[in-house]
Amino acid sequence: MLEGHISRAFDGALASLHMRVLEMGGLVLDQVREATNAYCGWDSEAALRVADREARVREYAGMVNEEQFTLIARRAPVASDLRAIVALAKIAAELAHAGHESRKIARIVLQQGGRPGHGTASDVRHLALLAMRLLRSALEGLDRLDGEVSAEVIARDEELDAEYVAGLRRLLNRTMEYARNFEVALEAAFVLKSLEHIGDQARNLATQVQTIASVALRS
Repeated sequence: MLEGHISRAFDGALASLHMRVLEMGGLVLDQVREATNAYCGWDSEAALRVADREARVREYAGMVNEEQFTLIARRAPVASDLRAIVALAKIAAELAHAGHESRKIARIVLQQGGRPGHGTASDVRHLALLAMRLLRSALEGLDRLDGEVSAEVIARDEELDAEYVAGLRRLLNRTMEYARNFEVALEAAFVLKSLEHIGDQARNLATQVQTIASVALRS
């Protein structure tokens, strides 16, 4: 997707790095989806898949870093190309953080705490849908180098933040009504926080896409 937008000497190498980050993004998006399903359905097998694939997420992050340093060391890129390379590496770092948050959600299920109840699963699923939409849109912006799509992601992150606060408030109210389910509510709060972080990571990803898109427009 980068070919034609940057220095001709970098087309192949940068396009390869771009594709690698997109592949990583697809894996992480699937991790978020699987972790959400694991928690809401209390599915230990799905949670185990998330935990097992965390190593693959880290492997992608390592490959992106290696390719980034190889590009810089061997090609001595001009400033615009360097900004694109660094932005792609930062995107991979945000994706790695999102993958880690997914693993944290899965770990709650694997630890076999209290099953979600009294609406906690519906709160988690609702916030997860918002987080996944943001992450998917951010990745679509990366795929097309679309600054406008990225700007929408950044703006919509406020909606997710508001829903996170509302979800915590509902958890608190339910805990006051059903004090015996405090542990369940606490676990749900941790899950909601992880999903809020994933929304932040989608926003940060979109910000880096804007950097790459601006480089492409000026080239």
